[in-house]
Amino acid sequence: MSNQERKQLHIRVLLGLTLAVSLALFFMPNIPQPKEYHQFSDARTFLYIPNFLDVISNLFLLAASIFGLKLLFDPREGGERARFENRSEEVPYVFFFVGAGLACFGSIYYHWSPNNFSLAWDRIPIAIMAVSFLTIVINERVSQKAGFFLLPVLLLLAIFSVSLWYLTELSGNGDLRLYLMVQFLPMILVLYMLFFMPSRYSRGNRFAWMLGIYALAKAAEMFDQEIFDALIWVSGHTIKHILAALAIFALAEMLRCRIPVNRVQKAVSELDDY
Repeated sequence: MSNQERKQLHIRVLLGLTLAVSLALFFMPNIPQPKEYHQFSDARTFLYIPNFLDVISNLFLLAASIFGLKLLFDPREGGERARFENRSEEVPYVFFFVGAGLACFGSIYYHWSPNNFSLAWDRIPIAIMAVSFLTIVINERVSQKAGFFLLPVLLLLAIFSVSLWYLTELSGNGDLRLYLMVQFLPMILVLYMLFFMPSRYSRGNRFAWMLGIYALAKAAEMFDQEIFDALIWVSGHTIKHILAALAIFALAEMLRCRIPVNRVQKAVSELDDY
C-alpha cells in the first residue's frame, strides 16, 4: 500500500469515527446538566473573593495564553523559530491561545458566581480551544486545505453547541450531547492521528504529552472533593486549572523547538553527501 493510499484509508477511518460518534449521540437520550455540578469542594472566601482558589488559579491560563501568543507574534520569539511552512497554519494556534485567555476570564466569572449563565461563558472558549486544537493537528497531519476550510465551520459549531445546551436548560430539558461531542470527539480524532498519521514537523510527540496532562486535569476535576479532603489546602478543581494551563504551555513550548521534517531530512541528506 502506497503512502497516499494509506493516508486515504486513515481519512476514511477519521470520517467513520466522526459519523459513528455523531450517530451514537443522536440516538442517545438527552444528557442533562447534573444538579450538583455547581457545587465545588473549596468554597473558601479570601480578600472578598468567593471560591478564591478556583477563581485565582485561572490566571495560569492567562499566563499560558500570553506565552503562546508571544511566540506567534513576537519576531524575537515566534516567527522563524515556530517554523511554519505556511503562515496560514498560525490561524488555529491564534484561536487556541486566544481561547485560553478567554477561558481564564470565563472561568473567573463562572467560579465567582456559579450558575448556568456564567457557565456558558466558561464553556464557549473551551469549545473554541477544542476545535482549534483539532484543526491544528489536521493541518499538520492530514491536509492544510482541509484545516483551512474546517476551522470556521468548527468554530461556529463550538459556539452553537454551548448555545444549544444553554437554551435547552432554559426550556427545562437540558441537553449536553452536542457540547460533549465538540469537547471530546476532537480528542479521539487527535489520538488516532497521533498514532497513525505522521506530522510534517518535528516534536510531534509533544501533542501526546499535552493530551496526557489534560487527561490528568480532567481526573483532578472528577475527584475534586477527594483531593480536597486529602490535601485540605487545595481542591481537585484548582489543580485542574493549573494542569490545563501546563498543557497549553507544553503546546507553546513545542512551537519554540520544532522545525519541518523535510528540513531535517534535507540536513541529514546534506551531511551524508558531505
